[in-house]
Amino acid sequence: SSAGRPPVSPRSASLPMASSADMDQRSPRATSVGAAGGKDAPPMMMPLDEVLEFPEHVQDLKIVTREFPEGQGKFEVVHNSMLSKSLMSGSFECTTSTGGVMRYDGTFLNDPHTERPTPSGQGVRHNPDGSVYSGQWKDGFYDGHGEWKAPAPSCESFIGEWKKGKKHGFGLQKFANGDTYEGDWAGGKFQDRGKYVYANGDEFMGIWDKGLKLNGTFYFKDGRVSTRRWDRGCLVACQDFDPQKRSYLPTITKDQVHDPARNKFGSATAGAVVSPRGIRVD
Repeated sequence: SSAGRPPVSPRSASLPMASSADMDQRSPRATSVGAAGGKDAPPMMMPLDEVLEFPEHVQDLKIVTREFPEGQGKFEVVHNSMLSKSLMSGSFECTTSTGGVMRYDGTFLNDPHTERPTPSGQGVRHNPDGSVYSGQWKDGFYDGHGEWKAPAPSCESFIGEWKKGKKHGFGLQKFANGDTYEGDWAGGKFQDRGKYVYANGDEFMGIWDKGLKLNGTFYFKDGRVSTRRWDRGCLVACQDFDPQKRSYLPTITKDQVHDPARNKFGSATAGAVVSPRGIRVD
């Protein structure tokens, strides 16, 4: 019965159905794309495991290797030939004058063909003595934030800021004897505010100048407190706090501190001090 069927136009009824073979002949591009390997397909339609050709004129990254004379070292980096002043990533290994081997892994900023390797950016250097520095570089020097560690079994280390190869800024130094310093640095020396903790537990907090104490307070482990002042490294004034009497002792002057008679063992004046008003206190 034709009831419920849509009417068929004479034109569509006269068109023959296309076979699969006819479709393959009409679409040769589809045949090549679907063929095994897909080598004739455009690059964006190639399978992910297909290795594409890499034209020479677009290969801007090149590996540069230099051997130094007499076996002194080897320099190897990945260089962007289109950007002559760009950072390069690689390694540099050389033999020092003492016969040790130094190795640096990180970034460089120099001409890879003619100039000496110059660490800049981020990198790690293993020194001939076994110490290691990891951090920021500039023009071949430690510069920025970085960490230096002494070779084992020493616990000595420094983490903080550097400038032109020296500690400069804020940093934490751990010494081999167990002492620690946390504070400001300038030119590799203690400068301005800093806290020095001795291995026995005593602490000094105060102001430093070119590595020398300027003024500050000692906090001894036994509870004593001593406020002191220096001039070019020489103690000029001292006032101690007695935790038992809960009172400050009279200030000791520079002359008393350096008086040979007072400092001699068994001296009768060893305990004598002078108050701020000049009154002798035994």
